[in-house]
Amino acid sequence: MTADTITLANWEQIHEYANRPGWIFRGHQKEGWELQTSIERCCNRHQIPPNERRATEDRIFREFRRIYHQYALHLPGRGAIVEWLSLMQHHGAPTRLLDFTYSVYVAAYFATEVAEGDCAIWAIDSPWLREQAMEILHANGKEQEIVARLSHRFNEEDEDVASKSFFSAPYVRAAWPINAFRLNERLRIQQGIFLVPGDVSQTFVENLDAIPEAKDRLIKIVVPSALISEARKQLFFMSISRTSLFPGLDGYAQSLGVYSPALKPLFDPVGTTTEPHDSMINIGSVH
Repeated sequence: MTADTITLANWEQIHEYANRPGWIFRGHQKEGWELQTSIERCCNRHQIPPNERRATEDRIFREFRRIYHQYALHLPGRGAIVEWLSLMQHHGAPTRLLDFTYSVYVAAYFATEVAEGDCAIWAIDSPWLREQAMEILHANGKEQEIVARLSHRFNEEDEDVASKSFFSAPYVRAAWPINAFRLNERLRIQQGIFLVPGDVSQTFVENLDAIPEAKDRLIKIVVPSALISEARKQLFFMSISRTSLFPGLDGYAQSLGVYSPALKPLFDPVGTTTEPHDSMINIGSVH
């Protein structure tokens, strides 16, 4: 899919995208990566042909629901398909959900975190996308009443609407912004939202291409490698790091290897040197 591509000349230009109501963003560590769901990548790795991918998704979905009670006390309702998929995505299972966020800065963090070259942030107008997808779903046989409910604020009883719209025949190529009614901690903190394709037998890009003029509402923001170090530093001082996005000791520990004053001290408390403090010298050494 072609999209307007904008290459940042300086980091300050990223702020222009912070005030676009309803726009959502996704960070990619490599500029050349396409928009692909994890179930799509999984099927590609295992050479599963398109006509078998819906059945593959059903089997993975079934297996996760059968085992989940061994690891958690709260179980989503049987028909809460978006909540189930959200949990699967959260724990790393392959799903048709594609992670986005309402924050361009959160997306920028995921793009730059471990990037070793040019990286990218994808942006799309989600209110416009929702309206266009509604028309396509209705035009391709989905009930008007069901489709209309998707345009309202998502409530617990609307989980069945998502099931009928995206996981039941007729399977319609489209992409839709959606979230479960119950948000897990990471989704809340990361201001997360998903795009869900209507036909999992097709690629995500093919689903998005089915929406007329989608390429005109899709932007690819390239962050050149020369700006990555500055981006990491500025995001750190905005309190956007693994520490904040992944609460807990693991998130904090992982953040130390991305950007931290411990890696490149900004100042010396004594005011005479920028060398590590004595307390940090020989950490891990054996005497």
